[in-house]
Amino acid sequence: MIENFQYEKEIFGGLPHNIIQFSFSFQDNTFKGHYKDGEINWFHPKPERLVEDTLPHEIEEEVLKKIEQELGIFILMDNFQVERIFEGLPHEVIEFSFNMDDRTFKGHFKDGEISWFDPKSTHHTEEILSDEVEAAVLKKLGPYLS
Repeated sequence: MIENFQYEKEIFGGLPHNIIQFSFSFQDNTFKGHYKDGEINWFHPKPERLVEDTLPHEIEEEVLKKIEQELGIFILMDNFQVERIFEGLPHEVIEFSFNMDDRTFKGHFKDGEISWFDPKSTHHTEEILSDEVEAAVLKKLGPYLS
């Protein structure tokens, strides 16, 4: 139903009033909004003004489903912090940390790879440091990678 769903940016990341901005296309129209705590606040135009033959709540349900699928773990990460180490040098790395499920996670990003140092992957099951967690970390690091 909806196409080109994109997470655009995180506003107030790591704070209690964290908001996720998103956009998508539907019936040749582009819609944007903010997601926070399971609710969507639409920018103008709102889907109910331009969409025909589809109820606005059906669109909102699909957007919420997309957000849960694509940003589920991303949303669960609290207090995401980033620091560049050895900036400007050949061995520059991006150090990051975040909290999720009452645990603290830390790692480095360099040359397209994430290296975890807390918790060590040998100390915990693979599902804790899953591909979904790494994908969410890469989304959070996006603004720092340019």
